[in-house]
Amino acid sequence: MNNNKLEQLLADSSFVLWLRGECSTKEKKRWDEWLQEYPDYQGLVREAKEIVVAVDSEYDIPNPKKELERLDRVIDEYESRQKQKNVIFTFSSDNQPYRMIGRWAAAAAIIIAVMLGGLMGYYANKTEQSASQKIVEIPKIEKYQTDYGEKLTFRLSDGSRITLNGNSSLTFSSTVEKGLNTEVQLEGEAYFNIAHLEEEDQRTFTVQTDDGSIQVLGTRFMVNTFRNETKTVLEEGKVAIQNTGSSTDYELTPGQLARFKSHDNKITVKEVNTQLYTSWIKDKLIFENTSMEEVSARIEDTFGVEIILGHSYRNETLSGSIKSTNIDVLIEALEEILKADIEQHDNQLLIGIDRQRK
Repeated sequence: MNNNKLEQLLADSSFVLWLRGECSTKEKKRWDEWLQEYPDYQGLVREAKEIVVAVDSEYDIPNPKKELERLDRVIDEYESRQKQKNVIFTFSSDNQPYRMIGRWAAAAAIIIAVMLGGLMGYYANKTEQSASQKIVEIPKIEKYQTDYGEKLTFRLSDGSRITLNGNSSLTFSSTVEKGLNTEVQLEGEAYFNIAHLEEEDQRTFTVQTDDGSIQVLGTRFMVNTFRNETKTVLEEGKVAIQNTGSSTDYELTPGQLARFKSHDNKITVKEVNTQLYTSWIKDKLIFENTSMEEVSARIEDTFGVEIILGHSYRNETLSGSIKSTNIDVLIEALEEILKADIEQHDNQLLIGIDRQRK
């Protein structure tokens, strides 16, 4: 039971980053609270940390360049002592070519011996470990992060495609293989196009957020973790949602939006036009009777600006499509749609403030 739990934890990239002290503040808080809630796992956490430390400091094969430089210094010191006796590696001191050949041949011989010793020690150590205990592989952790107004699309080795929106980060193990479960940690907003594999290669794909998890097989969906909650919109396929305050899964069907928060058993689901939530991957924002408050929130989260609305625009709704290639293009489109003057001061956008002071 404990061994299975240990392997499960070590396969979680977020958990490994926490043990290494390299996780985000939110993730640190999540794992600290988890350990407080389940104190019986303290021993398991200590054991996991020992394994991570051991793997991180695994036997190092000597660096040839560094070993050569070190041996060069040793040889220089040796030659300096031997010059008084006119002896250099048993070669005549007045025959420089042979002296150099002897010098580097000796160094090369020593380095080869050192490297072979290192390799033998490395593999002997591996063999000894595998004979005495089961080796738990610690995954290499990859992290992608975008700045405000930036988008990043990348492909996993199983063919899945992920697009990160601005001001977002995704952490996952670089070992994404057919038949193995895959877990990623998201902060911000991302669009997932998860490859559907043949039955023998099928695996689960799980997106972890501070509020819970979204588990899928092959599907297209969006996840947004801004504003202290997680929103999931399903375009195609099927996903199962579980928040951190519940052990019950809720299955979404295409065209549905789910909202949930950490330590809250409530999952709110409604039918939506999915394009309103996924159009950003095509460099545009689509609105449909959307309140200016919600429009402002989306722009603030993606571009890192603060929007201040004049009184006459606070109760307005917006419908239409706006190009979102960059903040300047967005401002120009908003001015045309709203028939408003928009001023940009440092990190603030003032909409209709000149016409109607707030």
